[in-house]
Amino acid sequence: MPVVTDYTQVKEIYQEAAERGVGLPAFCMEDRETLEAILAAAKTMGDRIGREDLPIVTSWTSRYPGRGQLQLLTASGDPVLGNRLMISDLQAMTSGTSPYRKLRVLPHLDHAFPWLDRDIMESFVESFATIMCDASEKPFEENVRLTAQFAEKVRGRVLVEGAVDEIWEAGGAAAKNEPTTVAQARRFLKETGVDIIVPNVGTEHRATADQVHYRSDRAREISAAVGRIMCLHGTSSVKHEDLGNLVDDGFVKINIYTTLAVHGGQALARQVLSTLQDVFTPQQIRELAAEGLVGEKVLARAAGAQPKLANVANPLRRDAWFAAVRDRCLEYLAVLRYGRYAA
Repeated sequence: MPVVTDYTQVKEIYQEAAERGVGLPAFCMEDRETLEAILAAAKTMGDRIGREDLPIVTSWTSRYPGRGQLQLLTASGDPVLGNRLMISDLQAMTSGTSPYRKLRVLPHLDHAFPWLDRDIMESFVESFATIMCDASEKPFEENVRLTAQFAEKVRGRVLVEGAVDEIWEAGGAAAKNEPTTVAQARRFLKETGVDIIVPNVGTEHRATADQVHYRSDRAREISAAVGRIMCLHGTSSVKHEDLGNLVDDGFVKINIYTTLAVHGGQALARQVLSTLQDVFTPQQIRELAAEGLVGEKVLARAAGAQPKLANVANPLRRDAWFAAVRDRCLEYLAVLRYGRYAA
């Protein structure tokens, strides 16, 4: 069962992860290269530990103002088209004789605002293992009402994730709200009926670890009250030495995106910079030097410069991104204890 969307089967996978003490990383993406890198990382980990059917969460946002990934998937910016393409790519990459066909892949729709993304949330509900109904920017009462309304509508068809209160954007509002309390988490869970909750425990989206303070103590208090059904957002702002403790703190799902984009983008840029003489003509390199964009070493190689098909076409850049993201995903799989899936 490569792509798993059956409610009961998905729930069983999450329960197994909780029982084994494994964190399921929800790797977010907005392109085919990252999708394959995520699958390749899971397969590589499976080969290492002798388990070919490892579960892996592939995740994307739709029109989320923070970063609408389905809008970025195509130049048209059409999120519905983007969703169709993402789902079809995922199905193709896990079908037939694909090297990833034995993985258990759990597609997740992240940060879906019911007032922006209702079309995708409802029309594609059968295509997802989990959907985050994100009404957290609304006042608490309205958040509960909107989340409960969606959870009831899709009950038994897809696992629903809900945010108790807002996870802040790095560099955003000056005044931060307080971390989620145990009482808030209990009430939110009871009144919405969601399967997974996102508490605010101090992390921020797209922040660095020295700017925020992850509240491990609060996470454990909430987990003790509601169980191992928590998802962490803003993982990029958690210190590296704290990542291994997230599972013990009660998180069964951990969202990861920014670090993948950083590692992939830097690897891609490095690949291009190291082969500029195979991308530009001598005159173009001299023009770049005149603009201060390249230095003497590149200019010295300009005489023999000549665009080469292998360097101007996409595969080399794709492979640089792919390898960096795959390796970064592997690091997270190890830290989040995927070794405990060993057969």
